[in-house]
Amino acid sequence: MSKKSIPSVSNDFDGAMAFLATRGIVPASPGNEITIHARRLHRSTYSLILWKFRLKGLPEHGAVFLEEIASDAIQILPQVLSGYGKTVNLLTRGIIENTFRLLYFSDHPIEFERTNREKKWYPVLDELFGYPRIHPTLLKTEKSFDAGNQLKTLYDELSASIHGRRVEDLEMRRSLNKIVYDNSACGKHVARVEKCAAAANFLLVSFHRDKFRQLQQEDRQIILSTMSTTARQTIAGLR
Repeated sequence: MSKKSIPSVSNDFDGAMAFLATRGIVPASPGNEITIHARRLHRSTYSLILWKFRLKGLPEHGAVFLEEIASDAIQILPQVLSGYGKTVNLLTRGIIENTFRLLYFSDHPIEFERTNREKKWYPVLDELFGYPRIHPTLLKTEKSFDAGNQLKTLYDELSASIHGRRVEDLEMRRSLNKIVYDNSACGKHVARVEKCAAAANFLLVSFHRDKFRQLQQEDRQIILSTMSTTARQTIAGLR
């Protein structure tokens, strides 16, 4: 995965950290470990937020889920730095859900209308998660880089953590002063968010390949930099 600094991302990171410092979420001069973790989180979430501002012309049944992905992504950095681990897992899981919803409902405007008309109807998660395996475009890319399967596996991992199925998943914060930044926990969140961004970006690029090609070079670089070499090579081979 490329770690080359991109000016617009670096500038936004500096601004975000300065803002969080004014809110008392991070010190004015955070330590090196916090800064490294925060920068990695910001790089991933920035790439996901970018889609909302760059992918223009989508109908409501696609655009609304880009809005929600951006909304969840922008909350992750302050939540991690504040020590709210379960909230971070919920937000990351939300990004996964809305990535699959975007893919599915972009091709199913009638079903989208139905979800907004009928309170008790909604496609089950298995149907959403299985969509990349049957979509003609995504079916081909999934054979080279199984982003859909990776997101589903991560979703299950996050769900297990949220529901506290294992003792190690239990946070057991007994008082407000126990809600603090933890460097070890932050490292785990960073790894999960990076996995989420890499796979979600891959699916969005594959699904909206023509629109992606029309983005400015720096925007494409920001998104592609979250992916592995295999993923980027698969993207490069798209026709």
